[in-house]
Amino acid sequence: MVAFSSSAGLPFGSRSAPPRASAMIEALRGLGYSTATALADIIDNSISAGAASVALDFAWGGEVSHVSILDDGCGMDEHALDKAMRLGERSPLDARTADDLGRFGLGLKTASFSQCRRLTVASICAGRMNCLRWDLDVLASSPDDGWHLLEGPAAGSEHLLGPLIAAGRGTLVLWERLDRIVTPGSTEQDLLDLIDVVERHLAMVFHRHLDGGPPGLLLSLNGRLVAPWDPFLREHPATWSSPVQRIRSAGGLVEVQCHVLPHKDHLTGQQEQSAAGPHGWTAQQGFYVYRNRRLLLAGSWLGLGQGRSWTKEEAHRLARLRLDIPNSADADWKIDIRKSTASPPVGLRAHLTRLAEETRARARRVFAHRGQPVAVGGSRPVTQAWQAEHTTGGMRYRIDHQ
Repeated sequence: MVAFSSSAGLPFGSRSAPPRASAMIEALRGLGYSTATALADIIDNSISAGAASVALDFAWGGEVSHVSILDDGCGMDEHALDKAMRLGERSPLDARTADDLGRFGLGLKTASFSQCRRLTVASICAGRMNCLRWDLDVLASSPDDGWHLLEGPAAGSEHLLGPLIAAGRGTLVLWERLDRIVTPGSTEQDLLDLIDVVERHLAMVFHRHLDGGPPGLLLSLNGRLVAPWDPFLREHPATWSSPVQRIRSAGGLVEVQCHVLPHKDHLTGQQEQSAAGPHGWTAQQGFYVYRNRRLLLAGSWLGLGQGRSWTKEEAHRLARLRLDIPNSADADWKIDIRKSTASPPVGLRAHLTRLAEETRARARRVFAHRGQPVAVGGSRPVTQAWQAEHTTGGMRYRIDHQ
């Protein structure tokens, strides 16, 4: 039996063991964010704040390069900003509103720390601007190793808040000292190449917010609007789409819709290149898991399969399934801090496996049908140039040299 202290409500013999600020934050920098996934986490906050537009700006300046994210959302007062800038201020077990894109209360900080050593957040609410910042170099040099949240922008960076002041509303997130983005030897072209990668990722992750559906979102990157990338080619007449299935689970209602994209012979060269997605046709097959229309996981078979987990094969490259989960199911689906992994609960695995099997079979037929010999009137028989072999993992194709 544990004895408790009546004065503190804690077991006798307990002690306070707060983490060292600089050591803890340096460790959190290694969570595995890319620049693109980190920015997606920041944009989640803007959407949750009701923003209709978000403007990202990458400014090259060598070691003094910076990245800013400006939205026109509702903004934060002094108290709300203080809470937003604290690590672990909100428990992931707390109930969320149905449209909340967050969960762990860490995204703004961990995403930003993964890319920069100075994070400044300024927000305008009720006509007043509030501004706080974290500076990892200040924490590292602090003699007491405390959690020192600084007020206002850094000296010399005041002008970078100009766009927010001109807008008169919203929130601006500023990344400076970009030690994970601008590394020794980096050039402006490297930053431009990174911008292209970021654009492709954001076009995919937020495509359902960018395609005009309510509430719509305008997302710009260095002044250029980001166009949505639809992984399902829903507007193409040769795309096959199943009816939407709604499945009740312990975590809430789950929606699934299966899609088989057209054979490349039905696509123009530009359509084929675009539909391949950021990582190519074979890599983009599988389930696309969404929460509140925000893409969490793009192209994964989620560890499903008969006997062993399916792998990504060329024959199933046309199979893509949309799967929507509510944010009340985060724990059931094992959603991580970076919103980059998901695992179906046991009660749904059989149902999802059956839907995926049917979609994979249909996609395999569409993919393979051009390889079947077709007799043409008045011509010699057509010889098939390759052979299809059935294996335990699906179909394998090889050139017939006979």
